[in-house]
Amino acid sequence: MKRFPLERYASLELNQVAFPKTGMVVSQVPLGAAFTESAPCENGMWVVADKAAGTINAATSAINKPMGIVYTTEKEYNPYFAGLKNFYKVAGEYPRVGILGIGDTVTTNCLQYDESEYKDASGAAEHSAVLAALANIETTPMYVVPVTGSAVPKLTATKPTSGMYAKVVKFYSVPNGEKGVKYQIISL
Repeated sequence: MKRFPLERYASLELNQVAFPKTGMVVSQVPLGAAFTESAPCENGMWVVADKAAGTINAATSAINKPMGIVYTTEKEYNPYFAGLKNFYKVAGEYPRVGILGIGDTVTTNCLQYDESEYKDASGAAEHSAVLAALANIETTPMYVVPVTGSAVPKLTATKPTSGMYAKVVKFYSVPNGEKGVKYQIISL
């Protein structure tokens, strides 16, 4: 797996989501131990907010709990590093997680992709192949799916037959100007 290119950390724009109005927001559950300084929690990650266990973690192979998206309000801790791309949280901190529903639409650059699925004309796995696929999104659909053991969802050209997934709506930009993807949740 390869991460979608970022200058520092991922950012997120909520385009049309129901969770703020329906109250499907988890904000008083701490992040699990997997979120460290070297692998922090970023906005746009898909996580399982397990209130009963008292932690927020990445999805496991047996997902039987609601999945949400991290949408914590960014804070600027240092005037020399301003902007959405500099914000993250680690274990023990409290992110804000919106439980996703069908039809929710967001724009983010918190994505990864399988290098073997995207190759350039020479057959080499490259990020430019992913960008080319996204540029043709009107003719060739792409999807976003959860990844077992990772909070970063994956771009894929293969339409899932079950489980939670989203469909890419537009190749766009995130609020800080970096390239991003707008997607809509299709199935839970």
